[in-house]
Amino acid sequence: MSRTGPRDLYANYEPSPKMLAAIKAWEDVVKEEERLRHAARKAVAEELRTATVERDGVEHPISHAAIAKHLPWTEPTVLTIAREYKVPGVRQRKKKPGDA
Repeated sequence: MSRTGPRDLYANYEPSPKMLAAIKAWEDVVKEEERLRHAARKAVAEELRTATVERDGVEHPISHAAIAKHLPWTEPTVLTIAREYKVPGVRQRKKKPGDA
């Protein structure tokens, strides 16, 4: 059945203070979560930039996959974070005979 007249928006309705306080508290937490998420992403980028592992007496930069194992994000998300913060890529390739 279709509406025949204008919608009644109850112009005299006032939200309760309890509901408004709950919405405000939720919005504040969402803002804080966003701030903390950005701080965590920045820390991941810094870790990608600086962390190394020693293998056979040689220091190697850490890979996206190695860090992703310890995070609540997938490897593609870690790669996105690296790009967002302009972290140089680490290409791991097998050494060929004659490589230094």
